[in-house]
Amino acid sequence: MSLTPRSCQGVRGRAHPVRHDGGMGVEAALIPLGASVVRSALKLWLGDKSLATPVSGTGVDLLERRLTNALDQRKLRRVQEQFVDAVVERVQPIVAAEYRRLAEHERLAAIEAVRETFEEAALDDDDLFAADLDTRRLDRHLRSRAPYAPTGLSTDGTQLYGLLLRECAGYVIEMSRALPAFGPSALTEILRRETEIVTEVRKVLDRLPQRRTSTDFAYDYRQLVAGTLDQVEMFGATLSEATRRYPLSVAYISLTADGPRDGYAAAGRRVEDLLATGERIFIRGEAGLGKTTLLQWIAVRSAQRDFADPLTAWNDTIPFLVPLRRYADRELPAPERFLDEVGRHIADEMPPGWVQAQLRSGRGLLLLDGVDELASDRREEAREWLRSLILAFPGARYVVTSRPSAVDPDWLAADGFAVASLRPMTPADVRVFVERWHDAMRTRLVDEPAREEVAEHHERLLAQLNARHHLRKLAGYPLLCALLCALHRDRRGDLPDNRMELYDTALQMLLERRDAERRIEALAGLSRTRKALLLGDLAYWFIRNDLTDAPVSRAVEQVERRLTSMPEVRASAEAVYRHLLERSGLLREPVEGRVDFVHRTFQEYLAAKAAIDADDIGTLVAHAHLDQWHEVVVMAAGHAPGTRREELLNQVLTRGDEVRKHRDALHLLAVACLETTPELAPATRERVEASATRLLPPRGLAAAKAFASAGPFVLDLLASADPRTEAEVAATVRAAAATGLNDALPLLVKYRRDERDKVQQELVAAWGDFEPDAYAAAVLAELPVRSVSVTESRMARALRHLTGCAGSPAPRPRARWTSCRRRSRCSP
Repeated sequence: MSLTPRSCQGVRGRAHPVRHDGGMGVEAALIPLGASVVRSALKLWLGDKSLATPVSGTGVDLLERRLTNALDQRKLRRVQEQFVDAVVERVQPIVAAEYRRLAEHERLAAIEAVRETFEEAALDDDDLFAADLDTRRLDRHLRSRAPYAPTGLSTDGTQLYGLLLRECAGYVIEMSRALPAFGPSALTEILRRETEIVTEVRKVLDRLPQRRTSTDFAYDYRQLVAGTLDQVEMFGATLSEATRRYPLSVAYISLTADGPRDGYAAAGRRVEDLLATGERIFIRGEAGLGKTTLLQWIAVRSAQRDFADPLTAWNDTIPFLVPLRRYADRELPAPERFLDEVGRHIADEMPPGWVQAQLRSGRGLLLLDGVDELASDRREEAREWLRSLILAFPGARYVVTSRPSAVDPDWLAADGFAVASLRPMTPADVRVFVERWHDAMRTRLVDEPAREEVAEHHERLLAQLNARHHLRKLAGYPLLCALLCALHRDRRGDLPDNRMELYDTALQMLLERRDAERRIEALAGLSRTRKALLLGDLAYWFIRNDLTDAPVSRAVEQVERRLTSMPEVRASAEAVYRHLLERSGLLREPVEGRVDFVHRTFQEYLAAKAAIDADDIGTLVAHAHLDQWHEVVVMAAGHAPGTRREELLNQVLTRGDEVRKHRDALHLLAVACLETTPELAPATRERVEASATRLLPPRGLAAAKAFASAGPFVLDLLASADPRTEAEVAATVRAAAATGLNDALPLLVKYRRDERDKVQQELVAAWGDFEPDAYAAAVLAELPVRSVSVTESRMARALRHLTGCAGSPAPRPRARWTSCRRRSRCSP
């Protein structure tokens, strides 16, 4: 295939494209450059350095030879030509507008020099096929392989050469990532989805910010952030390594949250709306609600400058994501260290004071993830560190996340932070999430029968979620919803009923079936049970020592210590550690030399099992008042056999009776343990329920969650309580609604005429958890709200019942309704 127009000799003896009128044209010169860029991208996509000869070589021809049908070969050439057009359309404004004063022969020479650089540079370094390849690394490689390409250019021509080379290097990386994972059927897949794939490549290029200069560090950093963070891990045993990651833009679903008290009763305000209300936001959310994913989404949107309403004002920001867990045992970072998580490969090229300049100008967006992952005695240090940053850079934007149990809602109030509390997904959100998960899976598969099978699984899973209350409740958490999607597909529709079984099944999938089905041999003697024991031992060691990550050398020592009781495993501790790191999907090395658990929820589940296996009931009880141990104790109650479960709960209650300052927290913990407890002696259950009765009515949202998770019996307790204050009634409504049971409706009806803001907010927010029409008729009909927001069309149709809205009949919505996207308001 040839994409090169006829040419003549030009500046420095180079061949330049000729216009039909006999003159040379810049537009025509960009076409062979675009062809070289596309060929380079395809060679990176092939992922085989043996094929990555100089770009002008046979790599692309080899692709065509894989197609025996002449028509298919023509289709492939057409796809490549459309890729070339996309590149030319991106580059043309740079040459035509920004360098319009440069003489045309100089522009032509610079363009030709860039083309020569790509043509002469063999893409054969291992580093170039790494998943985290960045523009600057590729740019350095290209320059080193074609050092004489810019020789003879003027100063301005050299600047244009550098700008075009760096810009096109970015295109090569992004195009190679946008194509379907390379495999035996990949070419067939490209031809079958020709229009869709070309459109996706164009979108990827369009999302790239415009480079200002060849040394534009902000551009390179933005591209690196977007490329690194715009992907999430897809759970699934049958997926290859290449297909287990998929775009965050596909996976992300807008979360709902409770915002500051403002008199606006919302059926879950979208978190984007709350982010737009200020420049300092403190986001609280339970485990698995998607706090880290939300910050990733914010970082990617900021890097790509494509925030939509109401966050368009954030499009000039530059994000800095700082996972606080990385600093659990070390000093919190100075601004120049903010690139340690994303950007460490280019940090040595950062201009002096660059991060501080972004923060000082107001463009800096600091995303601090996981206050709860710092030990309790370091959280005050973290707050003082944050205050010092705010004092130095008051114009920057700050978003901070934490689990609710770690710090109070007003922890950052004095520093001007508004609070947003994430809610579980509504049934409508769950439907969207399930659809997107299966869409993402479908786009990564090339076999048409397999794609059709995914569509069938999608429909069957939605039917199961509609029919099974326990599954519906689990699916409200994005992490668990993703697990349900993967397990439903992996197990042909056979799903567990509770989260303990869900975690156990997921571990079986991750530790055994994934490698077995792909015929990957485990290390001799390293069975699934032994893998789980080793991981559990490591997880429990993390918890006991307040670690969120650890030096790899110390983790290997822990593995070695446990291997002394496993003589059947003959591999070295280092080899076993590497196997667990590479094959389990549960460990990762976020930075060189350190290891952590990918999902804290699995770390807590494994640690709880290890604590019970070690008969460490006393250790669990002694730490039960600490928020870092809350989930460990709850899941330990699920792991423990009968007598030790009784011992655990009774000792937690007794310690609550004896230590007054921890009484409520420990008694609530015992109530929360009922969620994971499959059986309990009547005397112990009565003691837990008696403690629960003394805590009624619930006085806060943490108590509401504990009661809701305990099971249907709490509805009778809540019905017999007598909440009076606004906070008590709101928490009672939250607890009843969060059970997800239709039996909660009569209790909610009791408060439908309550005019207090928090109560109204809770009643309206619960709407999405029930059948919309029946709930609106029973609970919302006479609710004296000033305004209400809905997030799906079924709610919109039910607005006719809201006769109490501002004391007048509710208006009929005129909008076209789309689930989780459009809103209608009933207002005065």
